[in-house]
Amino acid sequence: AAARGAVGVARSTHEDGQETSFFVNDGESLTIRDRAIRACALVTAYFPLLVFAGAVLGMTSPSTVSWFKGDAVTYALASTMLGMGITLEKADFVKILAAPWKIGMGVALQYTVMPTLAFLIARTFLGDAASLAAGLILVGCCPGGTASNVVTYLAGASVPLSVVLTTVSTLMATVMTPTLTKQLAGTVIGVDGVGLFLSTCKVVLLPIIAGVALKHFARDFSETYVEPFAPAVAVITVAAICSSIIGRTSTQILAAGPTLLGSVALLHTLGFALGFFLSRAAGFSTKTSRTMSIEVGMQNSALGVVLASAHFADPLVAVPCAISATVHSVLGSSLAAAWKYRDANKAQWKADEIAKRYADPNYSAYNDAFRNATGLSNI
Repeated sequence: AAARGAVGVARSTHEDGQETSFFVNDGESLTIRDRAIRACALVTAYFPLLVFAGAVLGMTSPSTVSWFKGDAVTYALASTMLGMGITLEKADFVKILAAPWKIGMGVALQYTVMPTLAFLIARTFLGDAASLAAGLILVGCCPGGTASNVVTYLAGASVPLSVVLTTVSTLMATVMTPTLTKQLAGTVIGVDGVGLFLSTCKVVLLPIIAGVALKHFARDFSETYVEPFAPAVAVITVAAICSSIIGRTSTQILAAGPTLLGSVALLHTLGFALGFFLSRAAGFSTKTSRTMSIEVGMQNSALGVVLASAHFADPLVAVPCAISATVHSVLGSSLAAAWKYRDANKAQWKADEIAKRYADPNYSAYNDAFRNATGLSNI
């Protein structure tokens, strides 16, 4: 034991004493499944880095990733949604639908914050590039993307609320996206309402419902063989999609320059921030506000690419949408990782603060009583 301790390998345990580290130095025999679960946890923890690495791969070696498109993306996202559905219960959706003000707030933020920000940023930084400005506005007018459901899942926020908000905003996009784009960009684009609805059902609703049903009728199988691996599958899927989009548009991205990249990053950063703080100001819980933040900050950029390619003559209009797909995934996954880290360490930070207070030679029990009575902490 002393020899092992001298090696300095970090080891952590649950309350029951079971180790949680990936590598084990003693003679404990782990099953292949146990090691696979630990490997998946490691993949999930490095979500932002994997998405960024995928983007770099797409830029430096486009042919390596550009094959991943079309039906392959659809089926990959659907399998991810199936895995998320297994983590949910029917009661989760019943609870969300019983609080329509949450849905109303989320959709209102989606179609006010992002279009307004996109318009202002495009006018400020892309005024001399009309096609790129139109593309950025199109991104802002798109509904929430299915990747937001994955990031919400990884952030430990409300997946049922995220799924409902994505679905409602996507269905509303048949009217809102062309209308807002016309008003803000001065261009009319057509949106296939039936196609949008069918795509939403295929990628989001049906897999989620199938996952909930699978957990209900085969709970042991779902919790043993599917649920532990679902987060890692979601991470790899998002990274692959972002890498593919960047790879297929790498030439246009390089030609667009850093101003466009900064504009897209600013759009999504402000979207995440305003989504969270406006929700908190409206009185919603931290968990709900995190969900709103992710839904507002992450757009259906793939839809933007499709619409731009189909309805604009200039191919540059699609470039901001392609960049957006990776930028919002990197920012969103980083935010999710930060929140998960904060939640995991919050209890320890509080315990350390209390220990530090008790170690203060000027501490007295009167101080705690005064804090509790007044709400003041800086004494």
